[in-house]
Amino acid sequence: MKKSLRLLAAVALAASGLITVAILPASGAAKTTKVLCYRLSGTAVKSARFKGHCPSGWSKTKPKPKPTSLMGSNKSGDTDLVVPGKTTLNINGSSFDAPLVGATTSGSTAYSAGGNVSFSAYPAGGSGSGRTGITNGSLQIGFSDVPMTAGAGTLPSGVTEANYVQVPYLLGGAVVGYNLGGDFNNLKLTATEVAEIYNGTITQWSDPSIVATNGGATSTLGKKLTTLGTANETKNKIKVLYRSASSGTTEAFTYWLYDAGNSGIAPSGGSVMEGSGGAWKAADIDGVANNASMAQMLDLTVGAIGYVEYSYLLIPDNLTIDAASLQDKNGQWLQPSLTNIGNAAAAAGSAVTPDNFSITDEPGNNVWPFATYSWAIVPKVESSEATCEAATKYLDWETHYGQSALAKGEGYVPLPAAAQAYARAQLETVTSGGTVCVTQSS
Repeated sequence: MKKSLRLLAAVALAASGLITVAILPASGAAKTTKVLCYRLSGTAVKSARFKGHCPSGWSKTKPKPKPTSLMGSNKSGDTDLVVPGKTTLNINGSSFDAPLVGATTSGSTAYSAGGNVSFSAYPAGGSGSGRTGITNGSLQIGFSDVPMTAGAGTLPSGVTEANYVQVPYLLGGAVVGYNLGGDFNNLKLTATEVAEIYNGTITQWSDPSIVATNGGATSTLGKKLTTLGTANETKNKIKVLYRSASSGTTEAFTYWLYDAGNSGIAPSGGSVMEGSGGAWKAADIDGVANNASMAQMLDLTVGAIGYVEYSYLLIPDNLTIDAASLQDKNGQWLQPSLTNIGNAAAAAGSAVTPDNFSITDEPGNNVWPFATYSWAIVPKVESSEATCEAATKYLDWETHYGQSALAKGEGYVPLPAAAQAYARAQLETVTSGGTVCVTQSS
């Protein structure tokens, strides 16, 4: 009651002008207005309310989202799909790449830029032919499992490396294939044994070293191998197959043996293994032209051993070829898979460049030891604008959309994001008439 009387008296005095009264909220504190603020996070607009004002990085004005780039998406608005005119690109090189090259340059899944771009047939003449063809001007795109560098021993005489741009084209694995019939699946071979087979020290599948690796003479597989020595001399004799032309698969094979410490031969563009077998000393040895020929010979030749790209094992006609189990860096026995091939790239890290490209025998568990990137090569300066745009936009499309849509189906691991970003950054340095041929705004 006393409080009410005092309040009435105060109001009366205020009305008479004798005092000023401020009527406060019941809490006694002034209310602070909350302000609606915005900020851009990637391509999304975020909103929140703050007391009094927008903090740093926020604004009262709602920003417009940045447009999402469709480059390399194969969707409407993809700048890779627009070229200035009709052109045909001559291509050749790595047989390791042939399945994915075929899927992206021919048939219903091919890149065409609305019918403006077509491709020559792909002879798959080997990595050496890809490097030679791009440097002598007969190709618009050359493919090589080993980049064209002086350090790798793959730079043709008189060629300046800086005049070319090289980008990762695919990520795959190779296998040591053999044909002993269905009773010898998942045969284990150490890197030492493979090297000794190619060097002529081991000549029979019943060799005590191979028997011991596969459980010994009392194991099921060991018994079968031992029996070959007396029951089937033809099958027991190892027929060694190698690549007779300059080959990136040979290079990766040699890198694997060299990195594993089981070959005194340093890799050198695959050329040391050419001709009559080069540095290999096996007596019963035959050369084949490319991965397709290697797969065919393995399929037809009982007792044979060779090295071949993993995707060729997935072809229905090659079902008689077995892949040897190999050891990762930690000694774990593995059969090849897209997962453990991808693990090799992850173990190698993101800093893959033409000067740092080998991903064989990488450390870790479940890491396929015989893995490799393959590379596409184009001139850094192209005289024809149409050719320049067609080649670089195809490669950007292939290293993005082509990886997500087609790579797995052809037996490859989609390129890691870092390799895709590296490819795009390099392609954006290719010019014609002083103008960059592939950009997000072209």
